Amino acid sequence: MAPQLLKLPIGSISRILHTTPSLSFLSLSRSPKLSVRWVKAQIHSPFRSYAVASSGKLQAPKKKRRLDEICLERFQQYSRTFIQSWILQGKVSVDGKVVNKAGTPVSEKAVVQIMAEIPKYVCRAGYKLEAAIEQLGVNVAGKVALDSGLSTGGFTDCLLQYGASFVYGVDVGYGQVADKIRRDERVCVIERTNLRYLSELPQKVDLVTLDLSFISILLVMPAVINVMKEDAILVTLVKPQFEARRSQVGSGGIVRDPMVHQEVLEKIIKGVENLGFCSNGWIESPLKGAEGNTEFLVYFSRTAERNAN
Repeated sequence: MAPQLLKLPIGSISRILHTTPSLSFLSLSRSPKLSVRWVKAQIHSPFRSYAVASSGKLQAPKKKRRLDEICLERFQQYSRTFIQSWILQGKVSVDGKVVNKAGTPVSEKAVVQIMAEIPKYVCRAGYKLEAAIEQLGVNVAGKVALDSGLSTGGFTDCLLQYGASFVYGVDVGYGQVADKIRRDERVCVIERTNLRYLSELPQKVDLVTLDLSFISILLVMPAVINVMKEDAILVTLVKPQFEARRSQVGSGGIVRDPMVHQEVLEKIIKGVENLGFCSNGWIESPLKGAEGNTEFLVYFSRTAERNAN
C-alpha cells in the first residue's frame, strides 16, 4: 500500500507511537511561533480511516426531502390530496418500509412505491362530472370547453378522457392544478382569475362546466354567456351551501334540509333558463362535497332560437 500523509498534533502522534509499531515518524516542525506542532506521518492499513486529508473532496451528505414532496415530483399525475391520503393510509413505502407521515425526510435516491388503487381522475370531482355525462347523456367528444373552478383539475381530466379537444381551465386560486393537467397540451390554465370578471377567451367554447365555491352560479352567468357559442351546452355543479340563505345553512356549513335542497335547485334552474337556456335534466351527485354537503349536477343547452327570444 502506498504511503498516505496525514497532519496530526504532536500530542496525538506521541500517544500513537506508544501503541502502534506500524506508524513511522518522518519529520517534526519545531517552530516556536506555533502553539501546536505538527508532524508528517506514514500510515499503514490499520489507520486507513485517518487518511482523510489525502482522499480529495469530502462527500456531501445525501440530500433529504419530505416524502410528500418526493411523491409529488415522481408521481406527477396525482394530486397532493391523493398523495397525502395514501401516505396517511400506509400505502406508500420507502425502500420497502411503509411510511405514514408526509413530512418524513427521505433520500432522493430512495425507492418510493405507492401500493394503492390508481384513481381514474386527478381528484374526486372527476367522478361527479362523469356521472352527469353518463346519466344525462352529455356529449363531450371533440368540443372546446371552459372549466371554471378548475382547482386540482378533476372536471378537466374527465372532459379530456371523454374526448374534449381542448379545455380552458379558469380558477381564482393559484398552484392547485395537478401537474398531469398543467402539462397537458390540450389545456390552457388561467389562474388568479375570477370568472365573474372574465371578459373573453381566445375562442368561443362549445361547453362550459362550473364547479364554483363561495359565489352563486347566477352571478357568473353573464360572463359564461359571453364566451359561449350560440349552441353551446352547460353542466354545472350546484352546491346548496353557497346558494341558500345564511339562515338555511346549518353548523359546519352543511345544508341538511331536503326542502332547502329543492328550493336551491329550482332557483338555479329557473334562473339559468331565464337567461336563454333549456334544462335537460339533473342528478344528485354520487359523491358529497368535502364537508358532507349534498350536491347536484344540472345539464343545460343553449340554442340560437331560444337565445333570440
